[in-house]
Amino acid sequence: MKSLFRKWSVMPARATGDKELKERELRVLMALCIHTNAAGVCWPSMDAICAVTGFATRQSIHDAIKVLKRKRYVRQLQPKDYQETASGWKSNRYQVLWDGDEALPTYEQVDNAKPLQLRRDDETEDTKEAGGLGDLQSISRTPDSPMAEAITHAYIKAVQQATGQVRMYDNEIAHARRLATAGFTAADVGAATLNVCDTALERRAGVPSLYDVAQVMS
Repeated sequence: MKSLFRKWSVMPARATGDKELKERELRVLMALCIHTNAAGVCWPSMDAICAVTGFATRQSIHDAIKVLKRKRYVRQLQPKDYQETASGWKSNRYQVLWDGDEALPTYEQVDNAKPLQLRRDDETEDTKEAGGLGDLQSISRTPDSPMAEAITHAYIKAVQQATGQVRMYDNEIAHARRLATAGFTAADVGAATLNVCDTALERRAGVPSLYDVAQVMS
């Protein structure tokens, strides 16, 4: 099992005062939250959840998720809502519900949660979608200039390091081109992104885009 887990996560604040939730449900909810993106989407492997919670059997996790689904802390996502094949997904996907009445996540919100799902090194389940935290090559889609690509990857890696969130390559490459043209390097952008993210976290603001970083650097 990989040992890379976030040092922090966000979970529904309403769970702290819910006296009906047992320790088992709270621990499984926290384990799911470690793997969520901003939309609450996650699908960590059972082994990953066992490693975080310390539970030795999968039945404890299955039972806890049933309760969390019934109490609307967790929603199980259905492949049919995302035009998947008839066979669906090879692993269950969930959405942690911060308020309990969130809309279904978009396809992009489901897709960009992939790099946050840790799996066993020898696990073959859903191998086409498996990605490790910081697996930047799986995010890259569009060929571009070497410096623009390097800047985009540096930004994405820094955001993941600072916030645990995933940014999409195609959404940031245009700003990376401008920074490359202006003479900035990937190292410049990576360092600036960490600083901007730290400031945003202190202000409890959202995850900064590469445009926001570029504004600070200009």
